[in-house]
Amino acid sequence: MSRLRRPSFAAVVTVLILGLAAAAGALFGERSRTASEHAVVSHAAEIVSTMLEWLPDQEQASTLIYDGIDGMLEKLDPHSNFLDPSSFSRMRDRQQGAFFGIGIIISRRAGQVTVIAPMAGTPAARKGLRAGDVIAAIEGEPTDQMSLDDVVDRVRGPEGTVVNLSIVRPGLKKPLEVAITRARIPTNSVRYAFMLQPEIGYVRLSEFSATSSAEIHAAVHRLESQGMRSLILDLRDNPGGSLDAAIGVSDTFLRPGQLIVSTRGRTEDSISTLRAPGRGEHFDGPLVIIVNTGTASAAEIVSGAVQDHDRGVLVGEVTWGKGLVQTVFTIRDVGLALTTARYYTPSGRCIQRDYHSFLDYITHRNGKPAPDTPAAYHTDDGRPVRGGGGITPDVIVKARVVAEPVARLYGQSAFFRFAINVVKGFPDADRRQRATEFVATSAVLDHFWSFVKSEKLLDETMLNNLRSDAQAVDDVSRAIRTEVLNSAVGLEAGYRVAIQGDNQIAAAVDQLPEAKKMWAAWEAEGKKPSDAGDKAGEQGGSN
Repeated sequence: MSRLRRPSFAAVVTVLILGLAAAAGALFGERSRTASEHAVVSHAAEIVSTMLEWLPDQEQASTLIYDGIDGMLEKLDPHSNFLDPSSFSRMRDRQQGAFFGIGIIISRRAGQVTVIAPMAGTPAARKGLRAGDVIAAIEGEPTDQMSLDDVVDRVRGPEGTVVNLSIVRPGLKKPLEVAITRARIPTNSVRYAFMLQPEIGYVRLSEFSATSSAEIHAAVHRLESQGMRSLILDLRDNPGGSLDAAIGVSDTFLRPGQLIVSTRGRTEDSISTLRAPGRGEHFDGPLVIIVNTGTASAAEIVSGAVQDHDRGVLVGEVTWGKGLVQTVFTIRDVGLALTTARYYTPSGRCIQRDYHSFLDYITHRNGKPAPDTPAAYHTDDGRPVRGGGGITPDVIVKARVVAEPVARLYGQSAFFRFAINVVKGFPDADRRQRATEFVATSAVLDHFWSFVKSEKLLDETMLNNLRSDAQAVDDVSRAIRTEVLNSAVGLEAGYRVAIQGDNQIAAAVDQLPEAKKMWAAWEAEGKKPSDAGDKAGEQGGSN
């Protein structure tokens, strides 16, 4: 059978693939390609063209090519990845610390796109959107079949444009039709910053973006003005982000000139040492950092530098172990995040965890304290620290696991749904005051048990077991009060209550006397920048 051809379409695909390859080649340093490399690229274009012509269902060229690039990158390592136009745009929004939208946090609750909280001072807050509001339609199109990403894409848009939402609110018979003008929405990486106790400040940093250094400096300055002498920095579940932000945050705690991190890869350009520049707000005082298995990348750089220089105490769980350096190459409207080097702490430890078993890596099943490698790793004061992947805290504290019935209730949004009904009964004039004074009394708990039973959220045996477990009942009471405050006052008010049951934060407070001793030694010795980290480029693990 003769083979049909569409040379013009094949040529278009060839140009697309060759264009991507040429752009990537230019970004990688104008390396001249061999004839065999040209032949492979040409063959790839022909294969894609043939697939597009003969597949039983019509496919977009971009879909096949982008998926193919994803497949190629999977052969390299877990963190090299391709960013299509939509993903690339979201990444730039996160890194720049702002986007254009209306200012709401959303999630799916009982299958519906639900407002978790409006951000203070944003167009959504000014229009009166509340926690518990359901976004039933966007521009007249129902949201029940949309993914959350689709909802986000449709709500965001150019500054000054209008988006029309249909809002279903508990207690109202008809949907509210709301027109909201989009504006610039800051994406704050300092999620919370407040005084935990007299003289003890608490800062939670959720990611490392272009604004993180300035946000940390502002938070430190504000808390010091409120009497802060010791700081607990919470980096749990912080996935990392900008390397520049990691340098800026580390600079807040280290002495000018101290090594923060070094990188080493195959090319000369990938070898570097990065030191504290000595700029911006500086915190002088005892420091405790909380980490867990979700602490990764830039957050591990900060944690490793603080630990290696004996600047503070690390509490929590072994960190993720993401120490591969991604360089993001911009190719027109897409991005290629390609691994080009590895990160090493000042003492020479390689941060990257072994990833030969991809399943173990993504599930973190091997996320245990790394065994000591043949090379000896020590802090500036000579304390031994573990190498071989991730950062092992000075004090291991596993997060307390809530009882299974409580976990199931969280998973079914029971506390959120119950709290929305509680707040619905507060008069608008004093919602905040009523919520602030709210306590989950025995009468409230009785209503909650009835709610759980009527909604069939737990079977009778599990519900009875829950009610007889004092710790679990305490968790339930706290969760209800947290969600009431989240809904009527704000997320920080709810968070202050939620962390009262956080055993890792409690452990961090318990470690402040040790952090004070470390700080006293730091001050007394007047340490100069250590040269231990200068050897990091010569050492480092092979994983």
